[in-house]
Amino acid sequence: MNIKPLVISMSILATGSTVAAEIYSSENNTVELSGWAKAIALQVNADDSDKDAHVFTDAHLKVKATHTVDEEVKLIGSFAINTGNSTDKNAEFGDIKLEFDHSRFGNVSLGDTGNSFGVVEKAKQGEGKNLFAVSQGGVNGQGIRYKNTFSDLEFSANYETQSDSSEDSNYATSFNYKTDDFSAAVAYGSDGDDASSVGVAGEVKFGDFTFGATVISFENAQKLTASESVDIELDKPNDGKTFSVAAAYQYDDFKFYGSFQIADADLDGKEVEAQTAYLGVKYEMTDAFNTDFVVQNGYAKSEGDKEDGTAFKVVAKYSF
Repeated sequence: MNIKPLVISMSILATGSTVAAEIYSSENNTVELSGWAKAIALQVNADDSDKDAHVFTDAHLKVKATHTVDEEVKLIGSFAINTGNSTDKNAEFGDIKLEFDHSRFGNVSLGDTGNSFGVVEKAKQGEGKNLFAVSQGGVNGQGIRYKNTFSDLEFSANYETQSDSSEDSNYATSFNYKTDDFSAAVAYGSDGDDASSVGVAGEVKFGDFTFGATVISFENAQKLTASESVDIELDKPNDGKTFSVAAAYQYDDFKFYGSFQIADADLDGKEVEAQTAYLGVKYEMTDAFNTDFVVQNGYAKSEGDKEDGTAFKVVAKYSF
């Protein structure tokens, strides 16, 4: 097992809602453009890797083209240009996806489809990172996906034909029941071999308050990820659970939020425990430019060895 230091993540971030702008339109075709750019300052104080403040930038530009066949059928193609951490000074194409969308029969997508398991990430708010993110070495949505909505219930299933792991078949499926003030989801994911995860989650809104919770049971997962400086590599065999709760309160242009997460696992007979929590505040300066301030803390412990740390992160983001 390899544990990178856990951190507190302090983040002033902008997460303005992005509304795609139509840049071309004809009788049956439209092209939309959207994206964001952000600057990030990050400082990590951890047991074995204290770092001075590091400033970097990131950007994302997305193009989406839609061809309307008739009242029920649309063909959609999209791609994005991502810069990633500006330290690398590289930009690459990503999120390439082709879709067949039918108003009654559902949506079939090919390419960077996203994964069905992500629907259980309901215990996340703002820019905090969550320990319940389980990686099986796959199920990251590079393949084919089907989605359809039946009244308030959405069904999703994706099959991954190529992954970063040695396994070449990864899949996930989920059901998500959603209304204006309540949602509940269940999901299953596997790497096609001996890794599997089951998750259940719920979210409820009471006026300006939002509460969410997620529980995931995993077996032979590849890693748990909590933040930029928290990466828990898991040796096999392993099994365990993650528990996460989150809350948020909206007051005028400010959103106050927090989350607490625990992971308990057994790695080849060795007990491992990890814990992380964050508090944050988001300021919606405009519809396009917002800022968040997040403080995150946590630790990982195995057989008496404990590593913990703190991190401070400031992000400014402009969306269009």
